[in-house]
Amino acid sequence: MWIFELLYFLYIVIRLRLEVPLYSREEYRRIITYTARKLMKRYNSKIYVYGKPEPGFLAANHTSYLDPFVVLSLKAGGAVAKREVKDYLFFGPIAEKVGMLWVKRENKKSRSGVIQQLNRWDAVNDPLWIFPEGTTSSFGTLDLFKMGVFKAAENTGHMIQPLVFCYDNPRVDWGSNGTEKDLFASILDFYRNNITTNVYCFWMKPIKVGPGEAEKVAKDLNKKMLIYIRRFERPRDE
Repeated sequence: MWIFELLYFLYIVIRLRLEVPLYSREEYRRIITYTARKLMKRYNSKIYVYGKPEPGFLAANHTSYLDPFVVLSLKAGGAVAKREVKDYLFFGPIAEKVGMLWVKRENKKSRSGVIQQLNRWDAVNDPLWIFPEGTTSSFGTLDLFKMGVFKAAENTGHMIQPLVFCYDNPRVDWGSNGTEKDLFASILDFYRNNITTNVYCFWMKPIKVGPGEAEKVAKDLNKKMLIYIRRFERPRDE
């Protein structure tokens, strides 16, 4: 029954929370990757990966509440996330341990502070996930990118390693259950309706951002990612 699967998930989350002080960040990231892969496999959500990543800022599209499980299954690292997540029960401390840059998206000073942290981040030796849309997009679509990571890549010389991933079940969209971007309602819907999906992940060619090129690179990458999404992100019966 779905309720037992939900309880199992809660057990995993609580266990991860209790293990926060027991491991180094690197050890904990390895545990997170193993756990994310285990959960995706348990729930019959298959991940197909094409290509290999190179060192740099890891930039991905953002559609679903499953996105964190997908990216952490591929490569554990820190991330830029909205400040509200830090206050989520159990999830906040877990995210903090993995390594987060917290941003208040409506606060200009907070956004500027994150860009300064990105400028100091060693993206070669310390992987960092960024969703450059700054929010989630609906199934089959892609919002325009914010400039933060592209400016940071321009300032630091670090490459941008894009990842575009596509689901074949629109039910994994944040708003598919009628409760727009409600994490806990989405998790409940996932278990109650036994939602499964295939995920097609494409590591794209790394991008070097030269002086004054941030805006152009952002627009070009957005167009290229959207080609993948329109081609592959569609219901599996189409």
